[in-house]
This record gives sequence, C-alpha cells and structure tokens, in this order.
Amino acid sequence: MRPIDFAGANTIFNKPESMDDRECLPISAYVGQNENGMPHINTVWQPSKEDIEAITSGRPIVLSILGTSLPPLSLWTCDEEGQPNF
Repeated sequence: MRPIDFAGANTIFNKPESMDDRECLPISAYVGQNENGMPHINTVWQPSKEDIEAITSGRPIVLSILGTSLPPLSLWTCDEEGQPNF
C-alpha cells in the first residue's frame, strides 16, 4: 500500500534524511482532535491490485512501526462516500 494525499490533509510528514524512497515516503496527514478532544493523526493508504487480492483472499494486513512502543491506533476502510467502515 502507498500513502496518498486526501481531502482534509493539513500537513506532510517527511521521511528521515537517512532513508530513501524505497524505505520511507513523505506522507500527507490530518493532525487534529477527535470528537472527544483527543489529539490524533489520520493518514490514508491506497491498496494496490496485489493488496486487494491478498485482502480478499483473507491474508492479513501488517502494520509496521519503527520504534520501541506501540501507540493507540486503529485501521479501517471507507465506503463509497468516504465514511469509515467501523
């Protein structure tokens, strides 16, 4: 999957200087607060044809975070109108 720009994005996180485009890409994000006032960051990813085939075959989605801790997070898809499928 590749990160994509999206309506509502209000910042870009750039890759570390020590990494190249094969290792990391700049990513558009929305940085704000949710309905409960909690800070959050949303990014949007576009699955490739191969990703879609893997998902429909029941294979897992892997989330990799560089670092030593795991922040609270969630993954979801959107419907045709862009609304979350929770």
